[in-house]
Amino acid sequence: MRLPDEYTPKIPLRFRKDGGFRILMMSDAHQKPGPDVRTPLAMGLLIDRTKPDLVVLGGDNVCGCETEDQFREQLERIASPMEERGIPWAHVYGNHDQTDRLSKRWQQAAYEEYRHCVSRTGPEELPGTGNYFLPVVDESGEPVYGIWGIDSQQDWRTQTVPLEYKGDLYWDVMMPMPIASYADYDFIRFEQVMWYWNTSVTLEKQCGHKIPSLMVFHIPLYEFNAILRNAGRTQYKGEYNERLSNSEINSGIFAAIFQRGDVKAVFAGHDHINTFDGIYCGIHMGYDGSIGYQAYGTRENDPGHDRERLRGGRLFDITREDPWDIRTEMTFVGSLD
Repeated sequence: MRLPDEYTPKIPLRFRKDGGFRILMMSDAHQKPGPDVRTPLAMGLLIDRTKPDLVVLGGDNVCGCETEDQFREQLERIASPMEERGIPWAHVYGNHDQTDRLSKRWQQAAYEEYRHCVSRTGPEELPGTGNYFLPVVDESGEPVYGIWGIDSQQDWRTQTVPLEYKGDLYWDVMMPMPIASYADYDFIRFEQVMWYWNTSVTLEKQCGHKIPSLMVFHIPLYEFNAILRNAGRTQYKGEYNERLSNSEINSGIFAAIFQRGDVKAVFAGHDHINTFDGIYCGIHMGYDGSIGYQAYGTRENDPGHDRERLRGGRLFDITREDPWDIRTEMTFVGSLD
């Protein structure tokens, strides 16, 4: 059964003739005004090397822009690797994307002007911008797989929808002995969790089955700590190089996807030099590293003594025959020469 137009991107996402579908996620471009073009070059290099069917930008995409013209110029730089190659691409927002002068609503309109950008604003009543579902269909147009994009918000000082809370969030939430983090990041709001749940139920009713899916957002979940603290049981792989910067407030999105059972992979950006992943409660979770050369890289005491060692993206491979089995690995740029 074909899905209604509200779930159909302007460029249909289809499995290849060989039955595969590949996603390349690249996060934390932090593209800023200036002459540095290493990030777009690296993006193009990874695209040419991995040949994805869809590119997903994982937040903190364009930063440090004071004017609309500056933003459009930098967006053009990070959009061009996909646009020049005719590859569909989507994005989510990070904590550095919104500014006082450039709201995410305004930015979204600029993103959607690109021919191959398949992201959507999402329902206007939801907190944040860019909450959407993208189906991947077979040759008959039947949805086989899905990608959920969620806006994971910013921090307490730059809330897109202020909490109706009369207390001091920094005093009441940021305790001397934090539960799972040390950071003042906002959280995926209940309205977004409810939207995911209701949309997931609607999709199942329309299709007659659950649609196995990947969910992406910028700020990691509370539950990522389970991967790190139980490496043997969770099949941990990759690198852990900095503290997890999740919100101290548990959003409940993990409980929702655990109960629904359709999202089998959840990945975030945000912590540039964490690249680990693992499986917790049957859900593959972890990090995409950082592609941005204007973002911080590895520390001075890194064993490799190479600040750019972890520049790269994350690959996801799905097959039409078994879309519940998603294969993922990091891929790194290496030398740009």
